[in-house]
Amino acid sequence: MPLPTFLLLLLLLSLPAAAADPVWVEGWRATSPLTTARAGAAVLEAGGHIYALGGVDGRDFLKTVEYAPIRADGSLGEWHLTAPLKEARGFFDAVAHGGYLYAAGGGNGPNGEHLLASVERAPIRADGRLGPWETLPVALNLPRRCVKLAVVGDTLYALGGFGGTLLDTVERATFTAGGLAPFAVEPARMTLPRYVNAAKAHDGRLYVLGGHNENEGTGLAAVEYAVIDGGGDIAAWKRTSDMGTGRYALSDLVHGDHLYALGGLDGARYTDSIELSRIQPDGSLSSWRTTTPLSSPRANFGALEHGGRVYIVGGTNRDGYYRSVEVAAFDAAGDIGYRATPEEAAAAATQHAAAHAERARASKLPNAGEVREILHTEAYSYIRVAGEHGEQWIASSRLDCPVTRRIRYSRGTEMTGFHSRALGRDFDSILFVEGAECVE
Repeated sequence: MPLPTFLLLLLLLSLPAAAADPVWVEGWRATSPLTTARAGAAVLEAGGHIYALGGVDGRDFLKTVEYAPIRADGSLGEWHLTAPLKEARGFFDAVAHGGYLYAAGGGNGPNGEHLLASVERAPIRADGRLGPWETLPVALNLPRRCVKLAVVGDTLYALGGFGGTLLDTVERATFTAGGLAPFAVEPARMTLPRYVNAAKAHDGRLYVLGGHNENEGTGLAAVEYAVIDGGGDIAAWKRTSDMGTGRYALSDLVHGDHLYALGGLDGARYTDSIELSRIQPDGSLSSWRTTTPLSSPRANFGALEHGGRVYIVGGTNRDGYYRSVEVAAFDAAGDIGYRATPEEAAAAATQHAAAHAERARASKLPNAGEVREILHTEAYSYIRVAGEHGEQWIASSRLDCPVTRRIRYSRGTEMTGFHSRALGRDFDSILFVEGAECVE
């Protein structure tokens, strides 16, 4: 016997509303922030915790170390300080092996001018805390600021960096019960000097991405890889598909068979772009394509993959140094984002639009002056500008603007004591700007 209509309506109204299907959002979720803003820190995962070591906070090189547990839902618990490094260092790298964290290279002192070759390690305790750091009796053969470390089996590789000049060499050492055997320089050299680059080990191969073009001050798009043989030796390095964007001070990670290049700088421009390439069976890379960008342009940040999620830690851009930590997941195609309710997705879209409008506002050209002198290289124009506060050298992407013409330009990054290899000239101070235009 069918229910009366009013009873059927009461029954339907009493049932819980059907949950809306989750929506895929191309974006990032914020999680627990660092205790200290850090750029140029070493960031890695070990034993279900993320560690952030050293770096710079915008003023000082740091020796502090902090860590946070990764929760089951991918968010992070609260960050806690643990045993500090023996020596303050930034623009270095660290790895985990055999129950220890190892940190090597980097720099400290004014502008990072004190270059480091030392290696130190600390034991990882069961609760994630670190025991005291000890400086190992072995060191890199060359000091290497902005060195990248990779582990393949029981071998540690130290790639590139700056040791008085930009380096194209790789050193390796075998892990031992007491720490590390002495480092030896590999005969096989990379195809280019690599500095402020990214590097990753995957499936018995080493990959090196981007870096700083010492002649022009721009970012390299070049990518190369080498196979590690059964004895740990590096075979000849091979070039593979270039990234779509030249970049330095970038980060990288591997998820499945995709290699990602994230953020960084190309000259004076901080970028939020992320691109990925598929690793082919022979080790070469497919063409690169873009995916979901970072939430803001930044460089010298940490990026890592764990449990099918990607974490972005700290970093810097024109606006300062970051404490923020963000997390996202991957879809089947390798693109970055997260599942959210329709309400959360709508809120994220609103926030994204507001951030885009703010970046558009900030990218306008608030500075103006008259061109007094202009010098061109392949990638840059170096322009002496006379403005209301006197004369100033700026550097922008190639721009044809005659002397005496008015020019407008964006905010930028000042570099003091800058030497242009392309021009063979020193500048006491120069402002690398993201944008400039000639005014009619």
